[in-house]
Formats: sequence, structure tokens, C-alpha cells
Amino acid sequence: MLIGGVVAFTYIATPAKNNTTTVNNNINTTKTTKTVADINIVANQTGPGTTKKGDNATINYSVSNKGGQVVNNVKIHDQNFDTTIGTLNPGETKTYQYTLHIPTDKEVQEDFKSNSTVSNPFFVGGFGVSFNDLNGSSHTINSNSLEIKLE
Repeated sequence: MLIGGVVAFTYIATPAKNNTTTVNNNINTTKTTKTVADINIVANQTGPGTTKKGDNATINYSVSNKGGQVVNNVKIHDQNFDTTIGTLNPGETKTYQYTLHIPTDKEVQEDFKSNSTVSNPFFVGGFGVSFNDLNGSSHTINSNSLEIKLE
């Protein structure tokens, strides 16, 4: 299952530099930067900060090309879906939305044991973005896990 907070990932490609990672420890916010030619892809995931068991949560995904190079075959994926969003030109952003059901304790108990409950905060794996540069090389960004508070 996937629940959102805010997650930002940036892929910046420039020749012969080391990879760097910057993490902002504010709740539900992470920013990762990878340095490898003129590619700067930013993926954002947003969703509610809180919700209730049994509710549906809308997760919004955006992938932006902030670099100077076209990227192709852009895909976003997580454990619930695989979606191809295509080509991203420099300065372009594409979005995708997914509705996720937050189970109740009763729903979890139907699949597991009678003493099973929904965790609070509700932990969720993030999403990934894969794409190809103009040379045909493949790149992937993987997000960190998220959590959402249940009321």
C-alpha cells in the first residue's frame, strides 16, 4: 500500500562528479540528489499528512525535467502500479494520480490474524522513476518510505 507525504527526488547528471545525497528531516519530506551530463529530473509525491482508517487517500505524483536534455521512456512505479508517462522535454512536468484505500483493522484481520491492526503511523514504500537519456542509458530514482498519521 502507498500513502503519501511529500517526497522530492532529483537526478542531476554532470560528468565525473561524486554522488551526493541531501536529506531534510522534516516529516514527510526527503530530497535526494544524484550527480552523474545535463540531466536534472525531479520527482515529487504528495498526499495527506493525516487520514483515518477506512478512508481513501489521493496520492499525487509529478515528474519534472529541470535539465537541458530530453529524457525518454519515463515511467513511475510502485507496488500498486506501473505507468509510462513518456518523454519529458526540458522545463516540462507530467503528473499522475492514484487513489489508495487505507484499510480498517477489520479488513487487515480478514487477511491476517484476528489480533492484527493497522500501524500508526502508517508506513508505506515510496515510488520509483526510471528514464532513458539521449544516449539510451537507463537511470532510476528510488524514493524513501513514507509515513502518515492516522486519526
